[in-house]
Amino acid sequence: MSPGLFVSLKSFRCPHLFRELLRPNIVKDDGTSYLMPHYSRLFGGPFTGHDETHLRELSARMKDVPENRRGRPRRGDLAPSGMVYLGQFLDHDLTRDETRLEHASSAPEKTTNLHTPRLNLESLYGGGPKRSPELYDRSQIGGETFLLGQTTAPPQQKIASTSDDFYRRNGRPVLADDRNDQHLIIAQLHVAFLQFHNRLVEHLKCDRFAEQVFPNENIFDTARRLTVWHYQWIIRNEFLRWFILPEILNDIEKHGARLFKPAPGNGMTLPIEFTQAAFRFGHSMVQREYQINQWVGLVRLRDLVRKKALDEPTESLRAANVVDWDRFTRSWGANANFAENIDPLVAEDMFDLPAAAMPIPFKTAPPPLPEMTLLRGSRIGLPSGQEACRSAGVTPLPRGQIGFDAEDDDFLCRWGLNERTPLWYYILREAEVVGVRRFRGGECLGTLGSRIVAEVLLGVLNADPDHYSNADPKWRPLQIVFGRSVEARRIDCLRRFIGFAKDRQPLQ
Repeated sequence: MSPGLFVSLKSFRCPHLFRELLRPNIVKDDGTSYLMPHYSRLFGGPFTGHDETHLRELSARMKDVPENRRGRPRRGDLAPSGMVYLGQFLDHDLTRDETRLEHASSAPEKTTNLHTPRLNLESLYGGGPKRSPELYDRSQIGGETFLLGQTTAPPQQKIASTSDDFYRRNGRPVLADDRNDQHLIIAQLHVAFLQFHNRLVEHLKCDRFAEQVFPNENIFDTARRLTVWHYQWIIRNEFLRWFILPEILNDIEKHGARLFKPAPGNGMTLPIEFTQAAFRFGHSMVQREYQINQWVGLVRLRDLVRKKALDEPTESLRAANVVDWDRFTRSWGANANFAENIDPLVAEDMFDLPAAAMPIPFKTAPPPLPEMTLLRGSRIGLPSGQEACRSAGVTPLPRGQIGFDAEDDDFLCRWGLNERTPLWYYILREAEVVGVRRFRGGECLGTLGSRIVAEVLLGVLNADPDHYSNADPKWRPLQIVFGRSVEARRIDCLRRFIGFAKDRQPLQ
């Protein structure tokens, strides 16, 4: 494996977007503005924290090495890895909290969310062509497309250069949210979303999808809306069905939410039980290595993660390193990438991330990722898993099931962590015990985790007046011929979404 497989798809902090984000209000496309959102709590509080020495010991036990795994199986009906990274992508879309660990506050209402808490692809579109012009090709006003970069293809490799990289200015990638450049997979997913928008613009310019155009929309507006709606459809109809207990999802869809009921409009605040605990379940689903494509094959996670600082120019992505999304969206096959079981273990290379891969800059090596998550949860006063269960009306795991085995039980009992378990750890362990979607635990979240994640994501969608179910309840994803198929297919899953985005067949 050549060094620099991930040629540091390093981000450029778009000045227009971030100047706006740091203001006390957000300006919408129609010129109206509202105060920037903050965070909230689902279960009251703040709750009493934990001894930080004990939390650091617990974190060390979460590193996925043989002495901690101790026979835990890796099997079940597991989601394709593309779903894991879609989760990271939508997290970056919903929330951006740049509070450093040493400044973590127990008052979430005083902590600013630098993103609008909507699933509206703000992390992709930034402020739009007017306020984030650096993102766009503006040669046709009203039909703007995203700027893309070409991959580099050394002649001896016989691999074609393609527009599968970020556009770069002075060697720095230009994108609306630099967190989507933390590693190769999330960077390539971001590029796929850019390509989806651009492909829609091509079709609209050929007078296709005329029935999809709203009054007073230009081509850019329609392409943006349809890109967002397909993304929202996938979250609601695919993402949640992989990671939420079916009985919990069915209950919420039939009877409505119990915990999170935001009013429509711009006043929504995301609960910290979601942002700082429940929705961090994806950390445990990261694999130690991935099948990237036919050229480079199996690659360790450490070789995919950004290693250079944000202010250093970088080279374009090599053509041989473009992600083959077929391997990340298939749920079958020997060379497909699957999620890891949800449990309290975190892959070694995820456990110890380099400073350059962290969303908040570190001058020295950062603490282990689980340690930071556990410490932050304690300092901001998150409830324990058991306290959250009582507030949510959920039956908690028995004390004897908080540990994986007798060794775990001894450690947890010694410090009382089997009775007051840190919320994030509890949600991971609950998933391992009761998160059975088809065959065994760890396939999806458990009872508490499923309810928090599903209620927040569905609540965010339902409260958005621009969500497809509110703006056009009869809307369904586009059905069109694309790729190698000669039959029309509906773009109703991530696999087809990326297939359409990557389609380079000339339009007739």
